[in-house]
Amino acid sequence: MIARTHGIDGTVILSDTVGIRTPLAPGTILGIGFSREFVKEFAVDGWSSDEHRTTLRLRGITTPEQASALIDQAVYARPQDIGLADKDRFSIADIEACTVFDESSAPLGSITDVWLLPANDVWVLTTSTGTIPLPVIDDVIRSVDVENKRIVVRLLPGLETINESSPDDESDA
Repeated sequence: MIARTHGIDGTVILSDTVGIRTPLAPGTILGIGFSREFVKEFAVDGWSSDEHRTTLRLRGITTPEQASALIDQAVYARPQDIGLADKDRFSIADIEACTVFDESSAPLGSITDVWLLPANDVWVLTTSTGTIPLPVIDDVIRSVDVENKRIVVRLLPGLETINESSPDDESDA
């Protein structure tokens, strides 16, 4: 996602760049928009990434004003352009109905839905006590074994209680 502009040449700073293993080469075509179905194509002019930030410069975007019009839009790249192989990609049918375990092999439940979102996908884990939205990021999804329908996760603090309501949340109606 494009977070903000950077400098005076139209460069932008990206957020949520999880999964990008390969720098985007100049000339790579990206789609930028609020959804994958409605994007405008741009060619990469420059790319830089380190542990603090990821910056992107697009051909034809040369001023901060042009770049600011792209803020809050998602950046879509072909999997092979960011270093993802077929073994790193899953279809919704691969993920739905997988049994989910924590890192100590305790069963948690199963995946009942997949949300395709701009920043990262979310796999909905249904447990005996409710649902937990699992962001598909390396810190949460530890391993996926499609053949055996098994996913190992690390639940980040707060994920287990995200759907619990407190008495203050109750409606007076």
